[in-house]
Amino acid sequence: MLANSNETTSKDAVFGDFTIYDYAEIDSPLEMVKFFLDFWRAKGGEDKTITRADISPMELKQYISQVVLMDVVREGNGWKLIVRLIGGHVSGFYGEITGKDVREMDNTKAIERIYSVCSRMLETEKPIYTVAPALSPDRSYMEALALYLPLFDDEGKINKIMVAVHVSAPTRP
Repeated sequence: MLANSNETTSKDAVFGDFTIYDYAEIDSPLEMVKFFLDFWRAKGGEDKTITRADISPMELKQYISQVVLMDVVREGNGWKLIVRLIGGHVSGFYGEITGKDVREMDNTKAIERIYSVCSRMLETEKPIYTVAPALSPDRSYMEALALYLPLFDDEGKINKIMVAVHVSAPTRP
């Protein structure tokens, strides 16, 4: 069972039925989530030492179709998210956007959610888990579960975000 986060009315108004779980609150029954949290910790995530170079795609092969890898590109006072890898499971729902800014997705609600979660992660520097309706125009009644994991550069700053995504029939009533 998932722990409940403190949600605000303003977040609900902007993002609809969307729940964010901070690192200490993550308690998912999904094996994928357990796998990626254990992987991130074992590679030095809690110490801010896990980098993209520490990750071999072969280590993720059982879930590679569910992985999204984004670069955090800082520009002046802002930043953007450039997708470097999007697994087939994810692109089947959200489109193929490799090499593009997340803002180039067709689904504006998903863009808002992804940027909001990543902004929060840049502040906390910890994993975040989300549960949201899967926003796909041709498939209704789906749910997207996503574990966002920060990856760091040699100076301990987040320079990439790895997301493990599971889209399925909803688990909530």
